[in-house]
Amino acid sequence: MLHTVHMFCEIDYFYYEALFNSLKKLSKSNGAKFYKEKDGTYHCHLLQKNGLILILRQVKSSYYSGLEIIMNPIRLLYGNENDAYFLLADMKHYRAICKAFVKLFKPIKQEFERIKGNKHHKFKLHMLNSYSFKRVDFAVNIYTEHIKFYMELIKRANIPDDFHLFVKDDPASKRKKPPKDSFYIFKKDKKGKATLTINCYNKGKQLKDEQLPCDDEELAKSTIRFEVQCRYTKVYNLLKVNDSNEPDFWKLLKKQLSDNILHYYFNRTIGYGDYVPFPKAREIIRSKRMKQEKKDALIGTLELVNKKRGIWKARETVSDKKKFDKHIKELHQLGVNPVTIPLDWKIGYLPCLFDLMQYE
Repeated sequence: MLHTVHMFCEIDYFYYEALFNSLKKLSKSNGAKFYKEKDGTYHCHLLQKNGLILILRQVKSSYYSGLEIIMNPIRLLYGNENDAYFLLADMKHYRAICKAFVKLFKPIKQEFERIKGNKHHKFKLHMLNSYSFKRVDFAVNIYTEHIKFYMELIKRANIPDDFHLFVKDDPASKRKKPPKDSFYIFKKDKKGKATLTINCYNKGKQLKDEQLPCDDEELAKSTIRFEVQCRYTKVYNLLKVNDSNEPDFWKLLKKQLSDNILHYYFNRTIGYGDYVPFPKAREIIRSKRMKQEKKDALIGTLELVNKKRGIWKARETVSDKKKFDKHIKELHQLGVNPVTIPLDWKIGYLPCLFDLMQYE
């Protein structure tokens, strides 16, 4: 399922100039923001209330001109109503999204074609199939009454070797700290730009903090959002592997594609094991039929993770990370999450978060 997409359509210089003038004029007549950003792009909020931010980008050094759109597909359909900030898009929404996109662009198309000088430019920007994709956010909502406990456990999950923990300035401690209500990690390229991010967060808290509307606030308070944001290279490879005559946007809405991405990164970070207190986890390992040497190694890994209060923190202290990762994987395969429930919580068991995933 999809939360947000960042798409683009390359156009030539003259088409860009014509579109620029059309959007600027419409923005002014509709009282919408149209402004230049620090990176030289122009942002247009003409369609913002419907979940679309239009970005005009021109890179003279590479002779590139294009229209980019950051789109929330559900907000395109419902605006600010009907839990638009909470729901996710899937294949059942495809036709409605395409139809709404065409309708929303109709005034822009009319303004563009009204100008005589544009008669040689065929307007195609109202068709979703005209766009390629720079970023796609695959996501799923997970409902649980134990959201507070799960979020604490999730923040102790694994950070794969090629990922980094996101931190931000904390005014109280005057140090950089991870966000309180999320587990947010990212992967960088050689230039330091994020190429893929994984974010698992308290959805109700996010909606409240950003003062976004939600019809069912009680449901939102019990929702964890697991989200994988894929940038251009990853998206390009996904679409290439899923090569067919189907439109790209249709491919991205396919349940199998979304499931594969979400399951893969869920496994690499949070994992499939159930949560139990350390003494219980130790007993489970001791009860398994395996060599004593293997049992001792797995229990030793459990002890280290318990002591350091998290897989990623424990991993920072070991010299043989490959061996550590192998033990973590083996614990998950045995149905035991290496992150154990603190004894003072007085909770004996919490099922694997994956088992609680539900699809709208």
